[in-house]
Amino acid sequence: MASELPVGLYVHYPWCVRKCPYCDFNSYPIRDRDCTENKYLEALLSDFSSFEEYLEGRSLLSVYFGGGTPSLFSPFEMEKVIKRISPYLTEKTEISMEANPGTVDLDLLKSYRDIGINRISIGVQSFNDVSLKLLGRIHCSRDAVVCCENVLRAGFDNFNIDIMHGLPRQNVSMALEDITRAVDLGCNHLSWYELTIEEDTAFGMNPPVLPSEDALSEIEERGFELLDSKGFHRYEVSGYTKDRRCLHNQNYWYFGDYIGIGAGAHSKLKIGNDTFRNANPQIPSEYISKVLNSQLKLSKVNPEDLPFEFMLNRLRIFDDIKYSEFEKTTGLSFEKVRDKLENSQSLGLIIMDKESYRLTEKGRWMLNDILEMFLD
Repeated sequence: MASELPVGLYVHYPWCVRKCPYCDFNSYPIRDRDCTENKYLEALLSDFSSFEEYLEGRSLLSVYFGGGTPSLFSPFEMEKVIKRISPYLTEKTEISMEANPGTVDLDLLKSYRDIGINRISIGVQSFNDVSLKLLGRIHCSRDAVVCCENVLRAGFDNFNIDIMHGLPRQNVSMALEDITRAVDLGCNHLSWYELTIEEDTAFGMNPPVLPSEDALSEIEERGFELLDSKGFHRYEVSGYTKDRRCLHNQNYWYFGDYIGIGAGAHSKLKIGNDTFRNANPQIPSEYISKVLNSQLKLSKVNPEDLPFEFMLNRLRIFDDIKYSEFEKTTGLSFEKVRDKLENSQSLGLIIMDKESYRLTEKGRWMLNDILEMFLD
């Protein structure tokens, strides 16, 4: 039985020019590529075919080419993916692609626009050359500016810039300057988030000196104020927009269905009243082998795990949450979570009314405390 939930498609391209020291995504330097692009493309198309039975009568809300650096995937090859999934696309389907400065020029951006990409996310991270060098990025500030200008020249009107704060040697004024430059370059969506040090990264093994807790608090407080003054509404933990949300990410946070194809990609599908998942092998050559030998299978999620998974996602986006959402997306009764929500309300973390609930300002700051209640 086809799910009534919206469904998105994620396409993972696992290679980069080089691995950044803070990055814990499933990505590899392109010089170490263990398969051909053609073989990887063949696996992507085969992987998608295995999910088509769950798409009968449905259309894709969104498609997201992520990575890695998917702008290293040629428009010619990417177009083959888009043509393959075209029966499930509509005029309203959001088709996003991540790109890094230094990997795309104006002509390439126009080519991606011509094949159907209608939203671009540029991984700038900072416009400060010292910060970029410390982050191990391959581009400089000027490259970032030119890339963002070219996005608009290529005809994209749905345009996100990724900016990190809390960077090594960064002070408050440097962090605010990054926001100002991004906004002034004409993006309509901004992903602004704090650098976190993950264990299995170069920074995890050799941590840089980061700003103090007091400096981080001031950066966030003044950053929120600056973004608000620029007309950017904060609708989720790290998402800010002037006019259009990222539909692909919003579908994750609303606990919708999604299909992931590519090395390390994840899928979640509600089939009947049950929820199923799949996680692809991370190493590209292993992924290709398993896909082409039909060895990837969906596995049923333990219903006891669903309350935490739902809250982990749904509380990330700040819209009011209808009680019926939990039942619609998980197939479980709302009574499974009512007592923990009432406990959160008694602590001033959420507000419950007749049909919905929402985070308080205190709850936004103490989100992990709420989530811990659902781990029991």
